[in-house]
Order: sequence, then structure tokens, then C-alpha cells
Amino acid sequence: MSDFGSSVVRNRKQSSLVSWTASTNTGLDVFFGIEQTATHFSWFWLHDHGIDENSLDPETLQRRIDTFSLRSDAKPTGVCFDASQQLVHIDWADGSTTTVSGYLLASVAGRAPEAHELTPTRPRVLWDKHAPLKQLPTVSYDAVMESNTGLREWLENIVAYGFSLVEDVPATEEGSQAIAERIGMVQETIFGRMWMLSAQITDHGDSAYSTQFLEPHTDSSYYHDAPGLQMFNCIEFDGKGGESVQVDGFAIAERLRATELDAYQTLTEIVVPGQYLEPGVHLWAERPPFRLNSRGELVQVTFNNYDRAPFVLSEEDSKRFYHAYTLFHEHAIDQENWLKIPLRPGMMLIFDNWRNLHGRMGYVGKRVFCGCYINRAAMESRLRVLQTQSSTDD
Repeated sequence: MSDFGSSVVRNRKQSSLVSWTASTNTGLDVFFGIEQTATHFSWFWLHDHGIDENSLDPETLQRRIDTFSLRSDAKPTGVCFDASQQLVHIDWADGSTTTVSGYLLASVAGRAPEAHELTPTRPRVLWDKHAPLKQLPTVSYDAVMESNTGLREWLENIVAYGFSLVEDVPATEEGSQAIAERIGMVQETIFGRMWMLSAQITDHGDSAYSTQFLEPHTDSSYYHDAPGLQMFNCIEFDGKGGESVQVDGFAIAERLRATELDAYQTLTEIVVPGQYLEPGVHLWAERPPFRLNSRGELVQVTFNNYDRAPFVLSEEDSKRFYHAYTLFHEHAIDQENWLKIPLRPGMMLIFDNWRNLHGRMGYVGKRVFCGCYINRAAMESRLRVLQTQSSTDD
């Protein structure tokens, strides 16, 4: 198995997660740390989740095991737990051996982060008027461009706070694209890959291309794969006003969960459509304002009343939806929950479009931004690789 594959699949520098194991007729009882209660894994599941070369391709890390040919009643002829390597070796009647990593067992049992989970060195920080940020997360352009340490700090800013500023960025499209591609491929939308944003541009009939005030919202509610990151690099500014607004949507969601649980639950259940219309384009997608993962954790906030499409609900659902949606809106437009950031040439703002709402104060004069979207999967992949490299370097 390659060094990279080994570090991801085997242990991610986690040691002694499994303290001991005990074989039973139906499977393996696994004890984690000093826990006295075992977690049970069936023989079939263990047979299906090996990291040996017969089970997993050592180069591509794709599954080789033929799940559908495995006998559901197969029993091992021998089991060996190597505590130092945190590996379980299981011998089968046909002469084959399945090797399962202790880290995999711990991660699927919830005793350790799963291999795909982001594990930044800093915890997530929710911020609002009740817990205001004392300092804006900021990195330098050179730090991001010249070292993986700077790049990881930048990405971990985004994970921790939902946004980050970058200083001393070239006020050009080329400079904007260069730093965006440090994360991954720029995501193409109807606006292109790299796009200029200004009231002087009339290519699209969107309120973003104006000087008016924009309420906090998330972008691309009309895309099934709404971009995970959005970036604004200030190219030119000559006027008054126009501050960029950031609002922590996860903080609002947590506030509702703590104080208005029924409203929070409603926003996880009722699906809201979004659409974008212009000549030759009709985009439509739908999802609940609060999207949860399989563990019930909030992973995406979608809130854009500008682009909300018509939809009808039962009388009961309509009442609870508008109540919950209005509560969210009240928090979103409460300026005490806002960060107002006056971007100027040389300053770039990048934010998590699945977490933070963004808006804009009205302005007069000229304000030109270069912007782009970056796919969420690309950002997470980049950070996982940086974390793995950091772990193997320790």
C-alpha cells in the first residue's frame, strides 16, 4: 500500500485505539481504550472491510472485495489482534486472510474521526452578537502561495470561522485565479469561471450587479451542487459604502436549535425550491434550509429569499414554515450579528457558502470585484491531504 494510502486507511497517527478483542460465534467484540463495553462487528462486515491487497487496491484504494460472493454465514478459522500495529488478522476456511485496521473500527464506531472527516487544529467557532469575533481571521497572499503551512492555515480559518481575509492580493484576475487554484479547480457556473462583479456590468439580470443594498443570503440555491466557497477580490474601489457583510448561518441555526427547537426542526424538514431565470437559462434546485448529514449534524444552510421559487404547502406546514423562516430572517438581518468588511484593492474575502450568509451595503461610486466559486469537495480534499501530510511529518 502506498505511503499516502497507508496513512489514510490504517491509522492517521492514532495509536492504541483498540485495547483488545474477543471472538464470538457471530463476530468480533472490540474494546476501545479503557471501555468495559464492547462494540460488536459481524464476521460478514469484517470480511467486507479489509485493507489487505485482496480486499483493497493498494494504489487506487478502491474496493477489490466481491461483497456479493461472500457467504453470510462464514466463520473464521483463526483471529489474531496485533495491538502494536492496531490490526486484526482474520483467517478463513478457503485459506484467505482479511486484515482490518483498528483505526477503521474506531472511526465507524464513533471513537475516532473517520478518514473523510476534516480534523483542523482549531475547533469551529460560532460567532454572533452573543459571541462576537475579537479579530478577523487573516492570512497573507505570499503565505498561501508559497507554503502548504500557509495554505492549511487559510483553509482552517474557513473551517473555523466560515470565512477568511487575505491581504496583499494582486488586484488582477490572474492573481485572483492563482490563489483560488491553490485550493482546487474553479467551479464553472452560468457566470463563468472567473467573473467580474460591478454595477457597470450588464451581462446578467441579477441584483448583485447593482449598487443597492443586498440582504444576507447564500448563493446558488438554484444549483443542486451549490458552490461550497465563494471568493471576492477587490480590484477597484472609488466611492462610499459597499461594505461586504458576513453572517454566521450556523450560529443562527444553533440559536434556533437552543431556543426554538420546533422551528429548527421545521427548517430541516421542509424543502424549499430556488430558481434563476434569464434568457436561455432556467435553473431549479430544492433542499431544506438546514441540511443535515447521516449523524444529524448541520452541514449546509441555504437561505435566499431573492431566488426562492413558488411552492405550496399544507395549511399546517405553511404556518410552521413561515414562522421558522421568519425567525431565521430576523436573526439574519439583525445588524448586531453582522460583520461589515470594507474591501479595498489588495484585500480578498473568501467564505463558506454552505455556512455563512453574505450581503452588501448600498454604495455610490465604482466598485469592481473579481470573483469565483470553488467546489466544496475540492476544498475538503485539499485540506484532508494537507492534514495527512502534516500527520505523517510529525
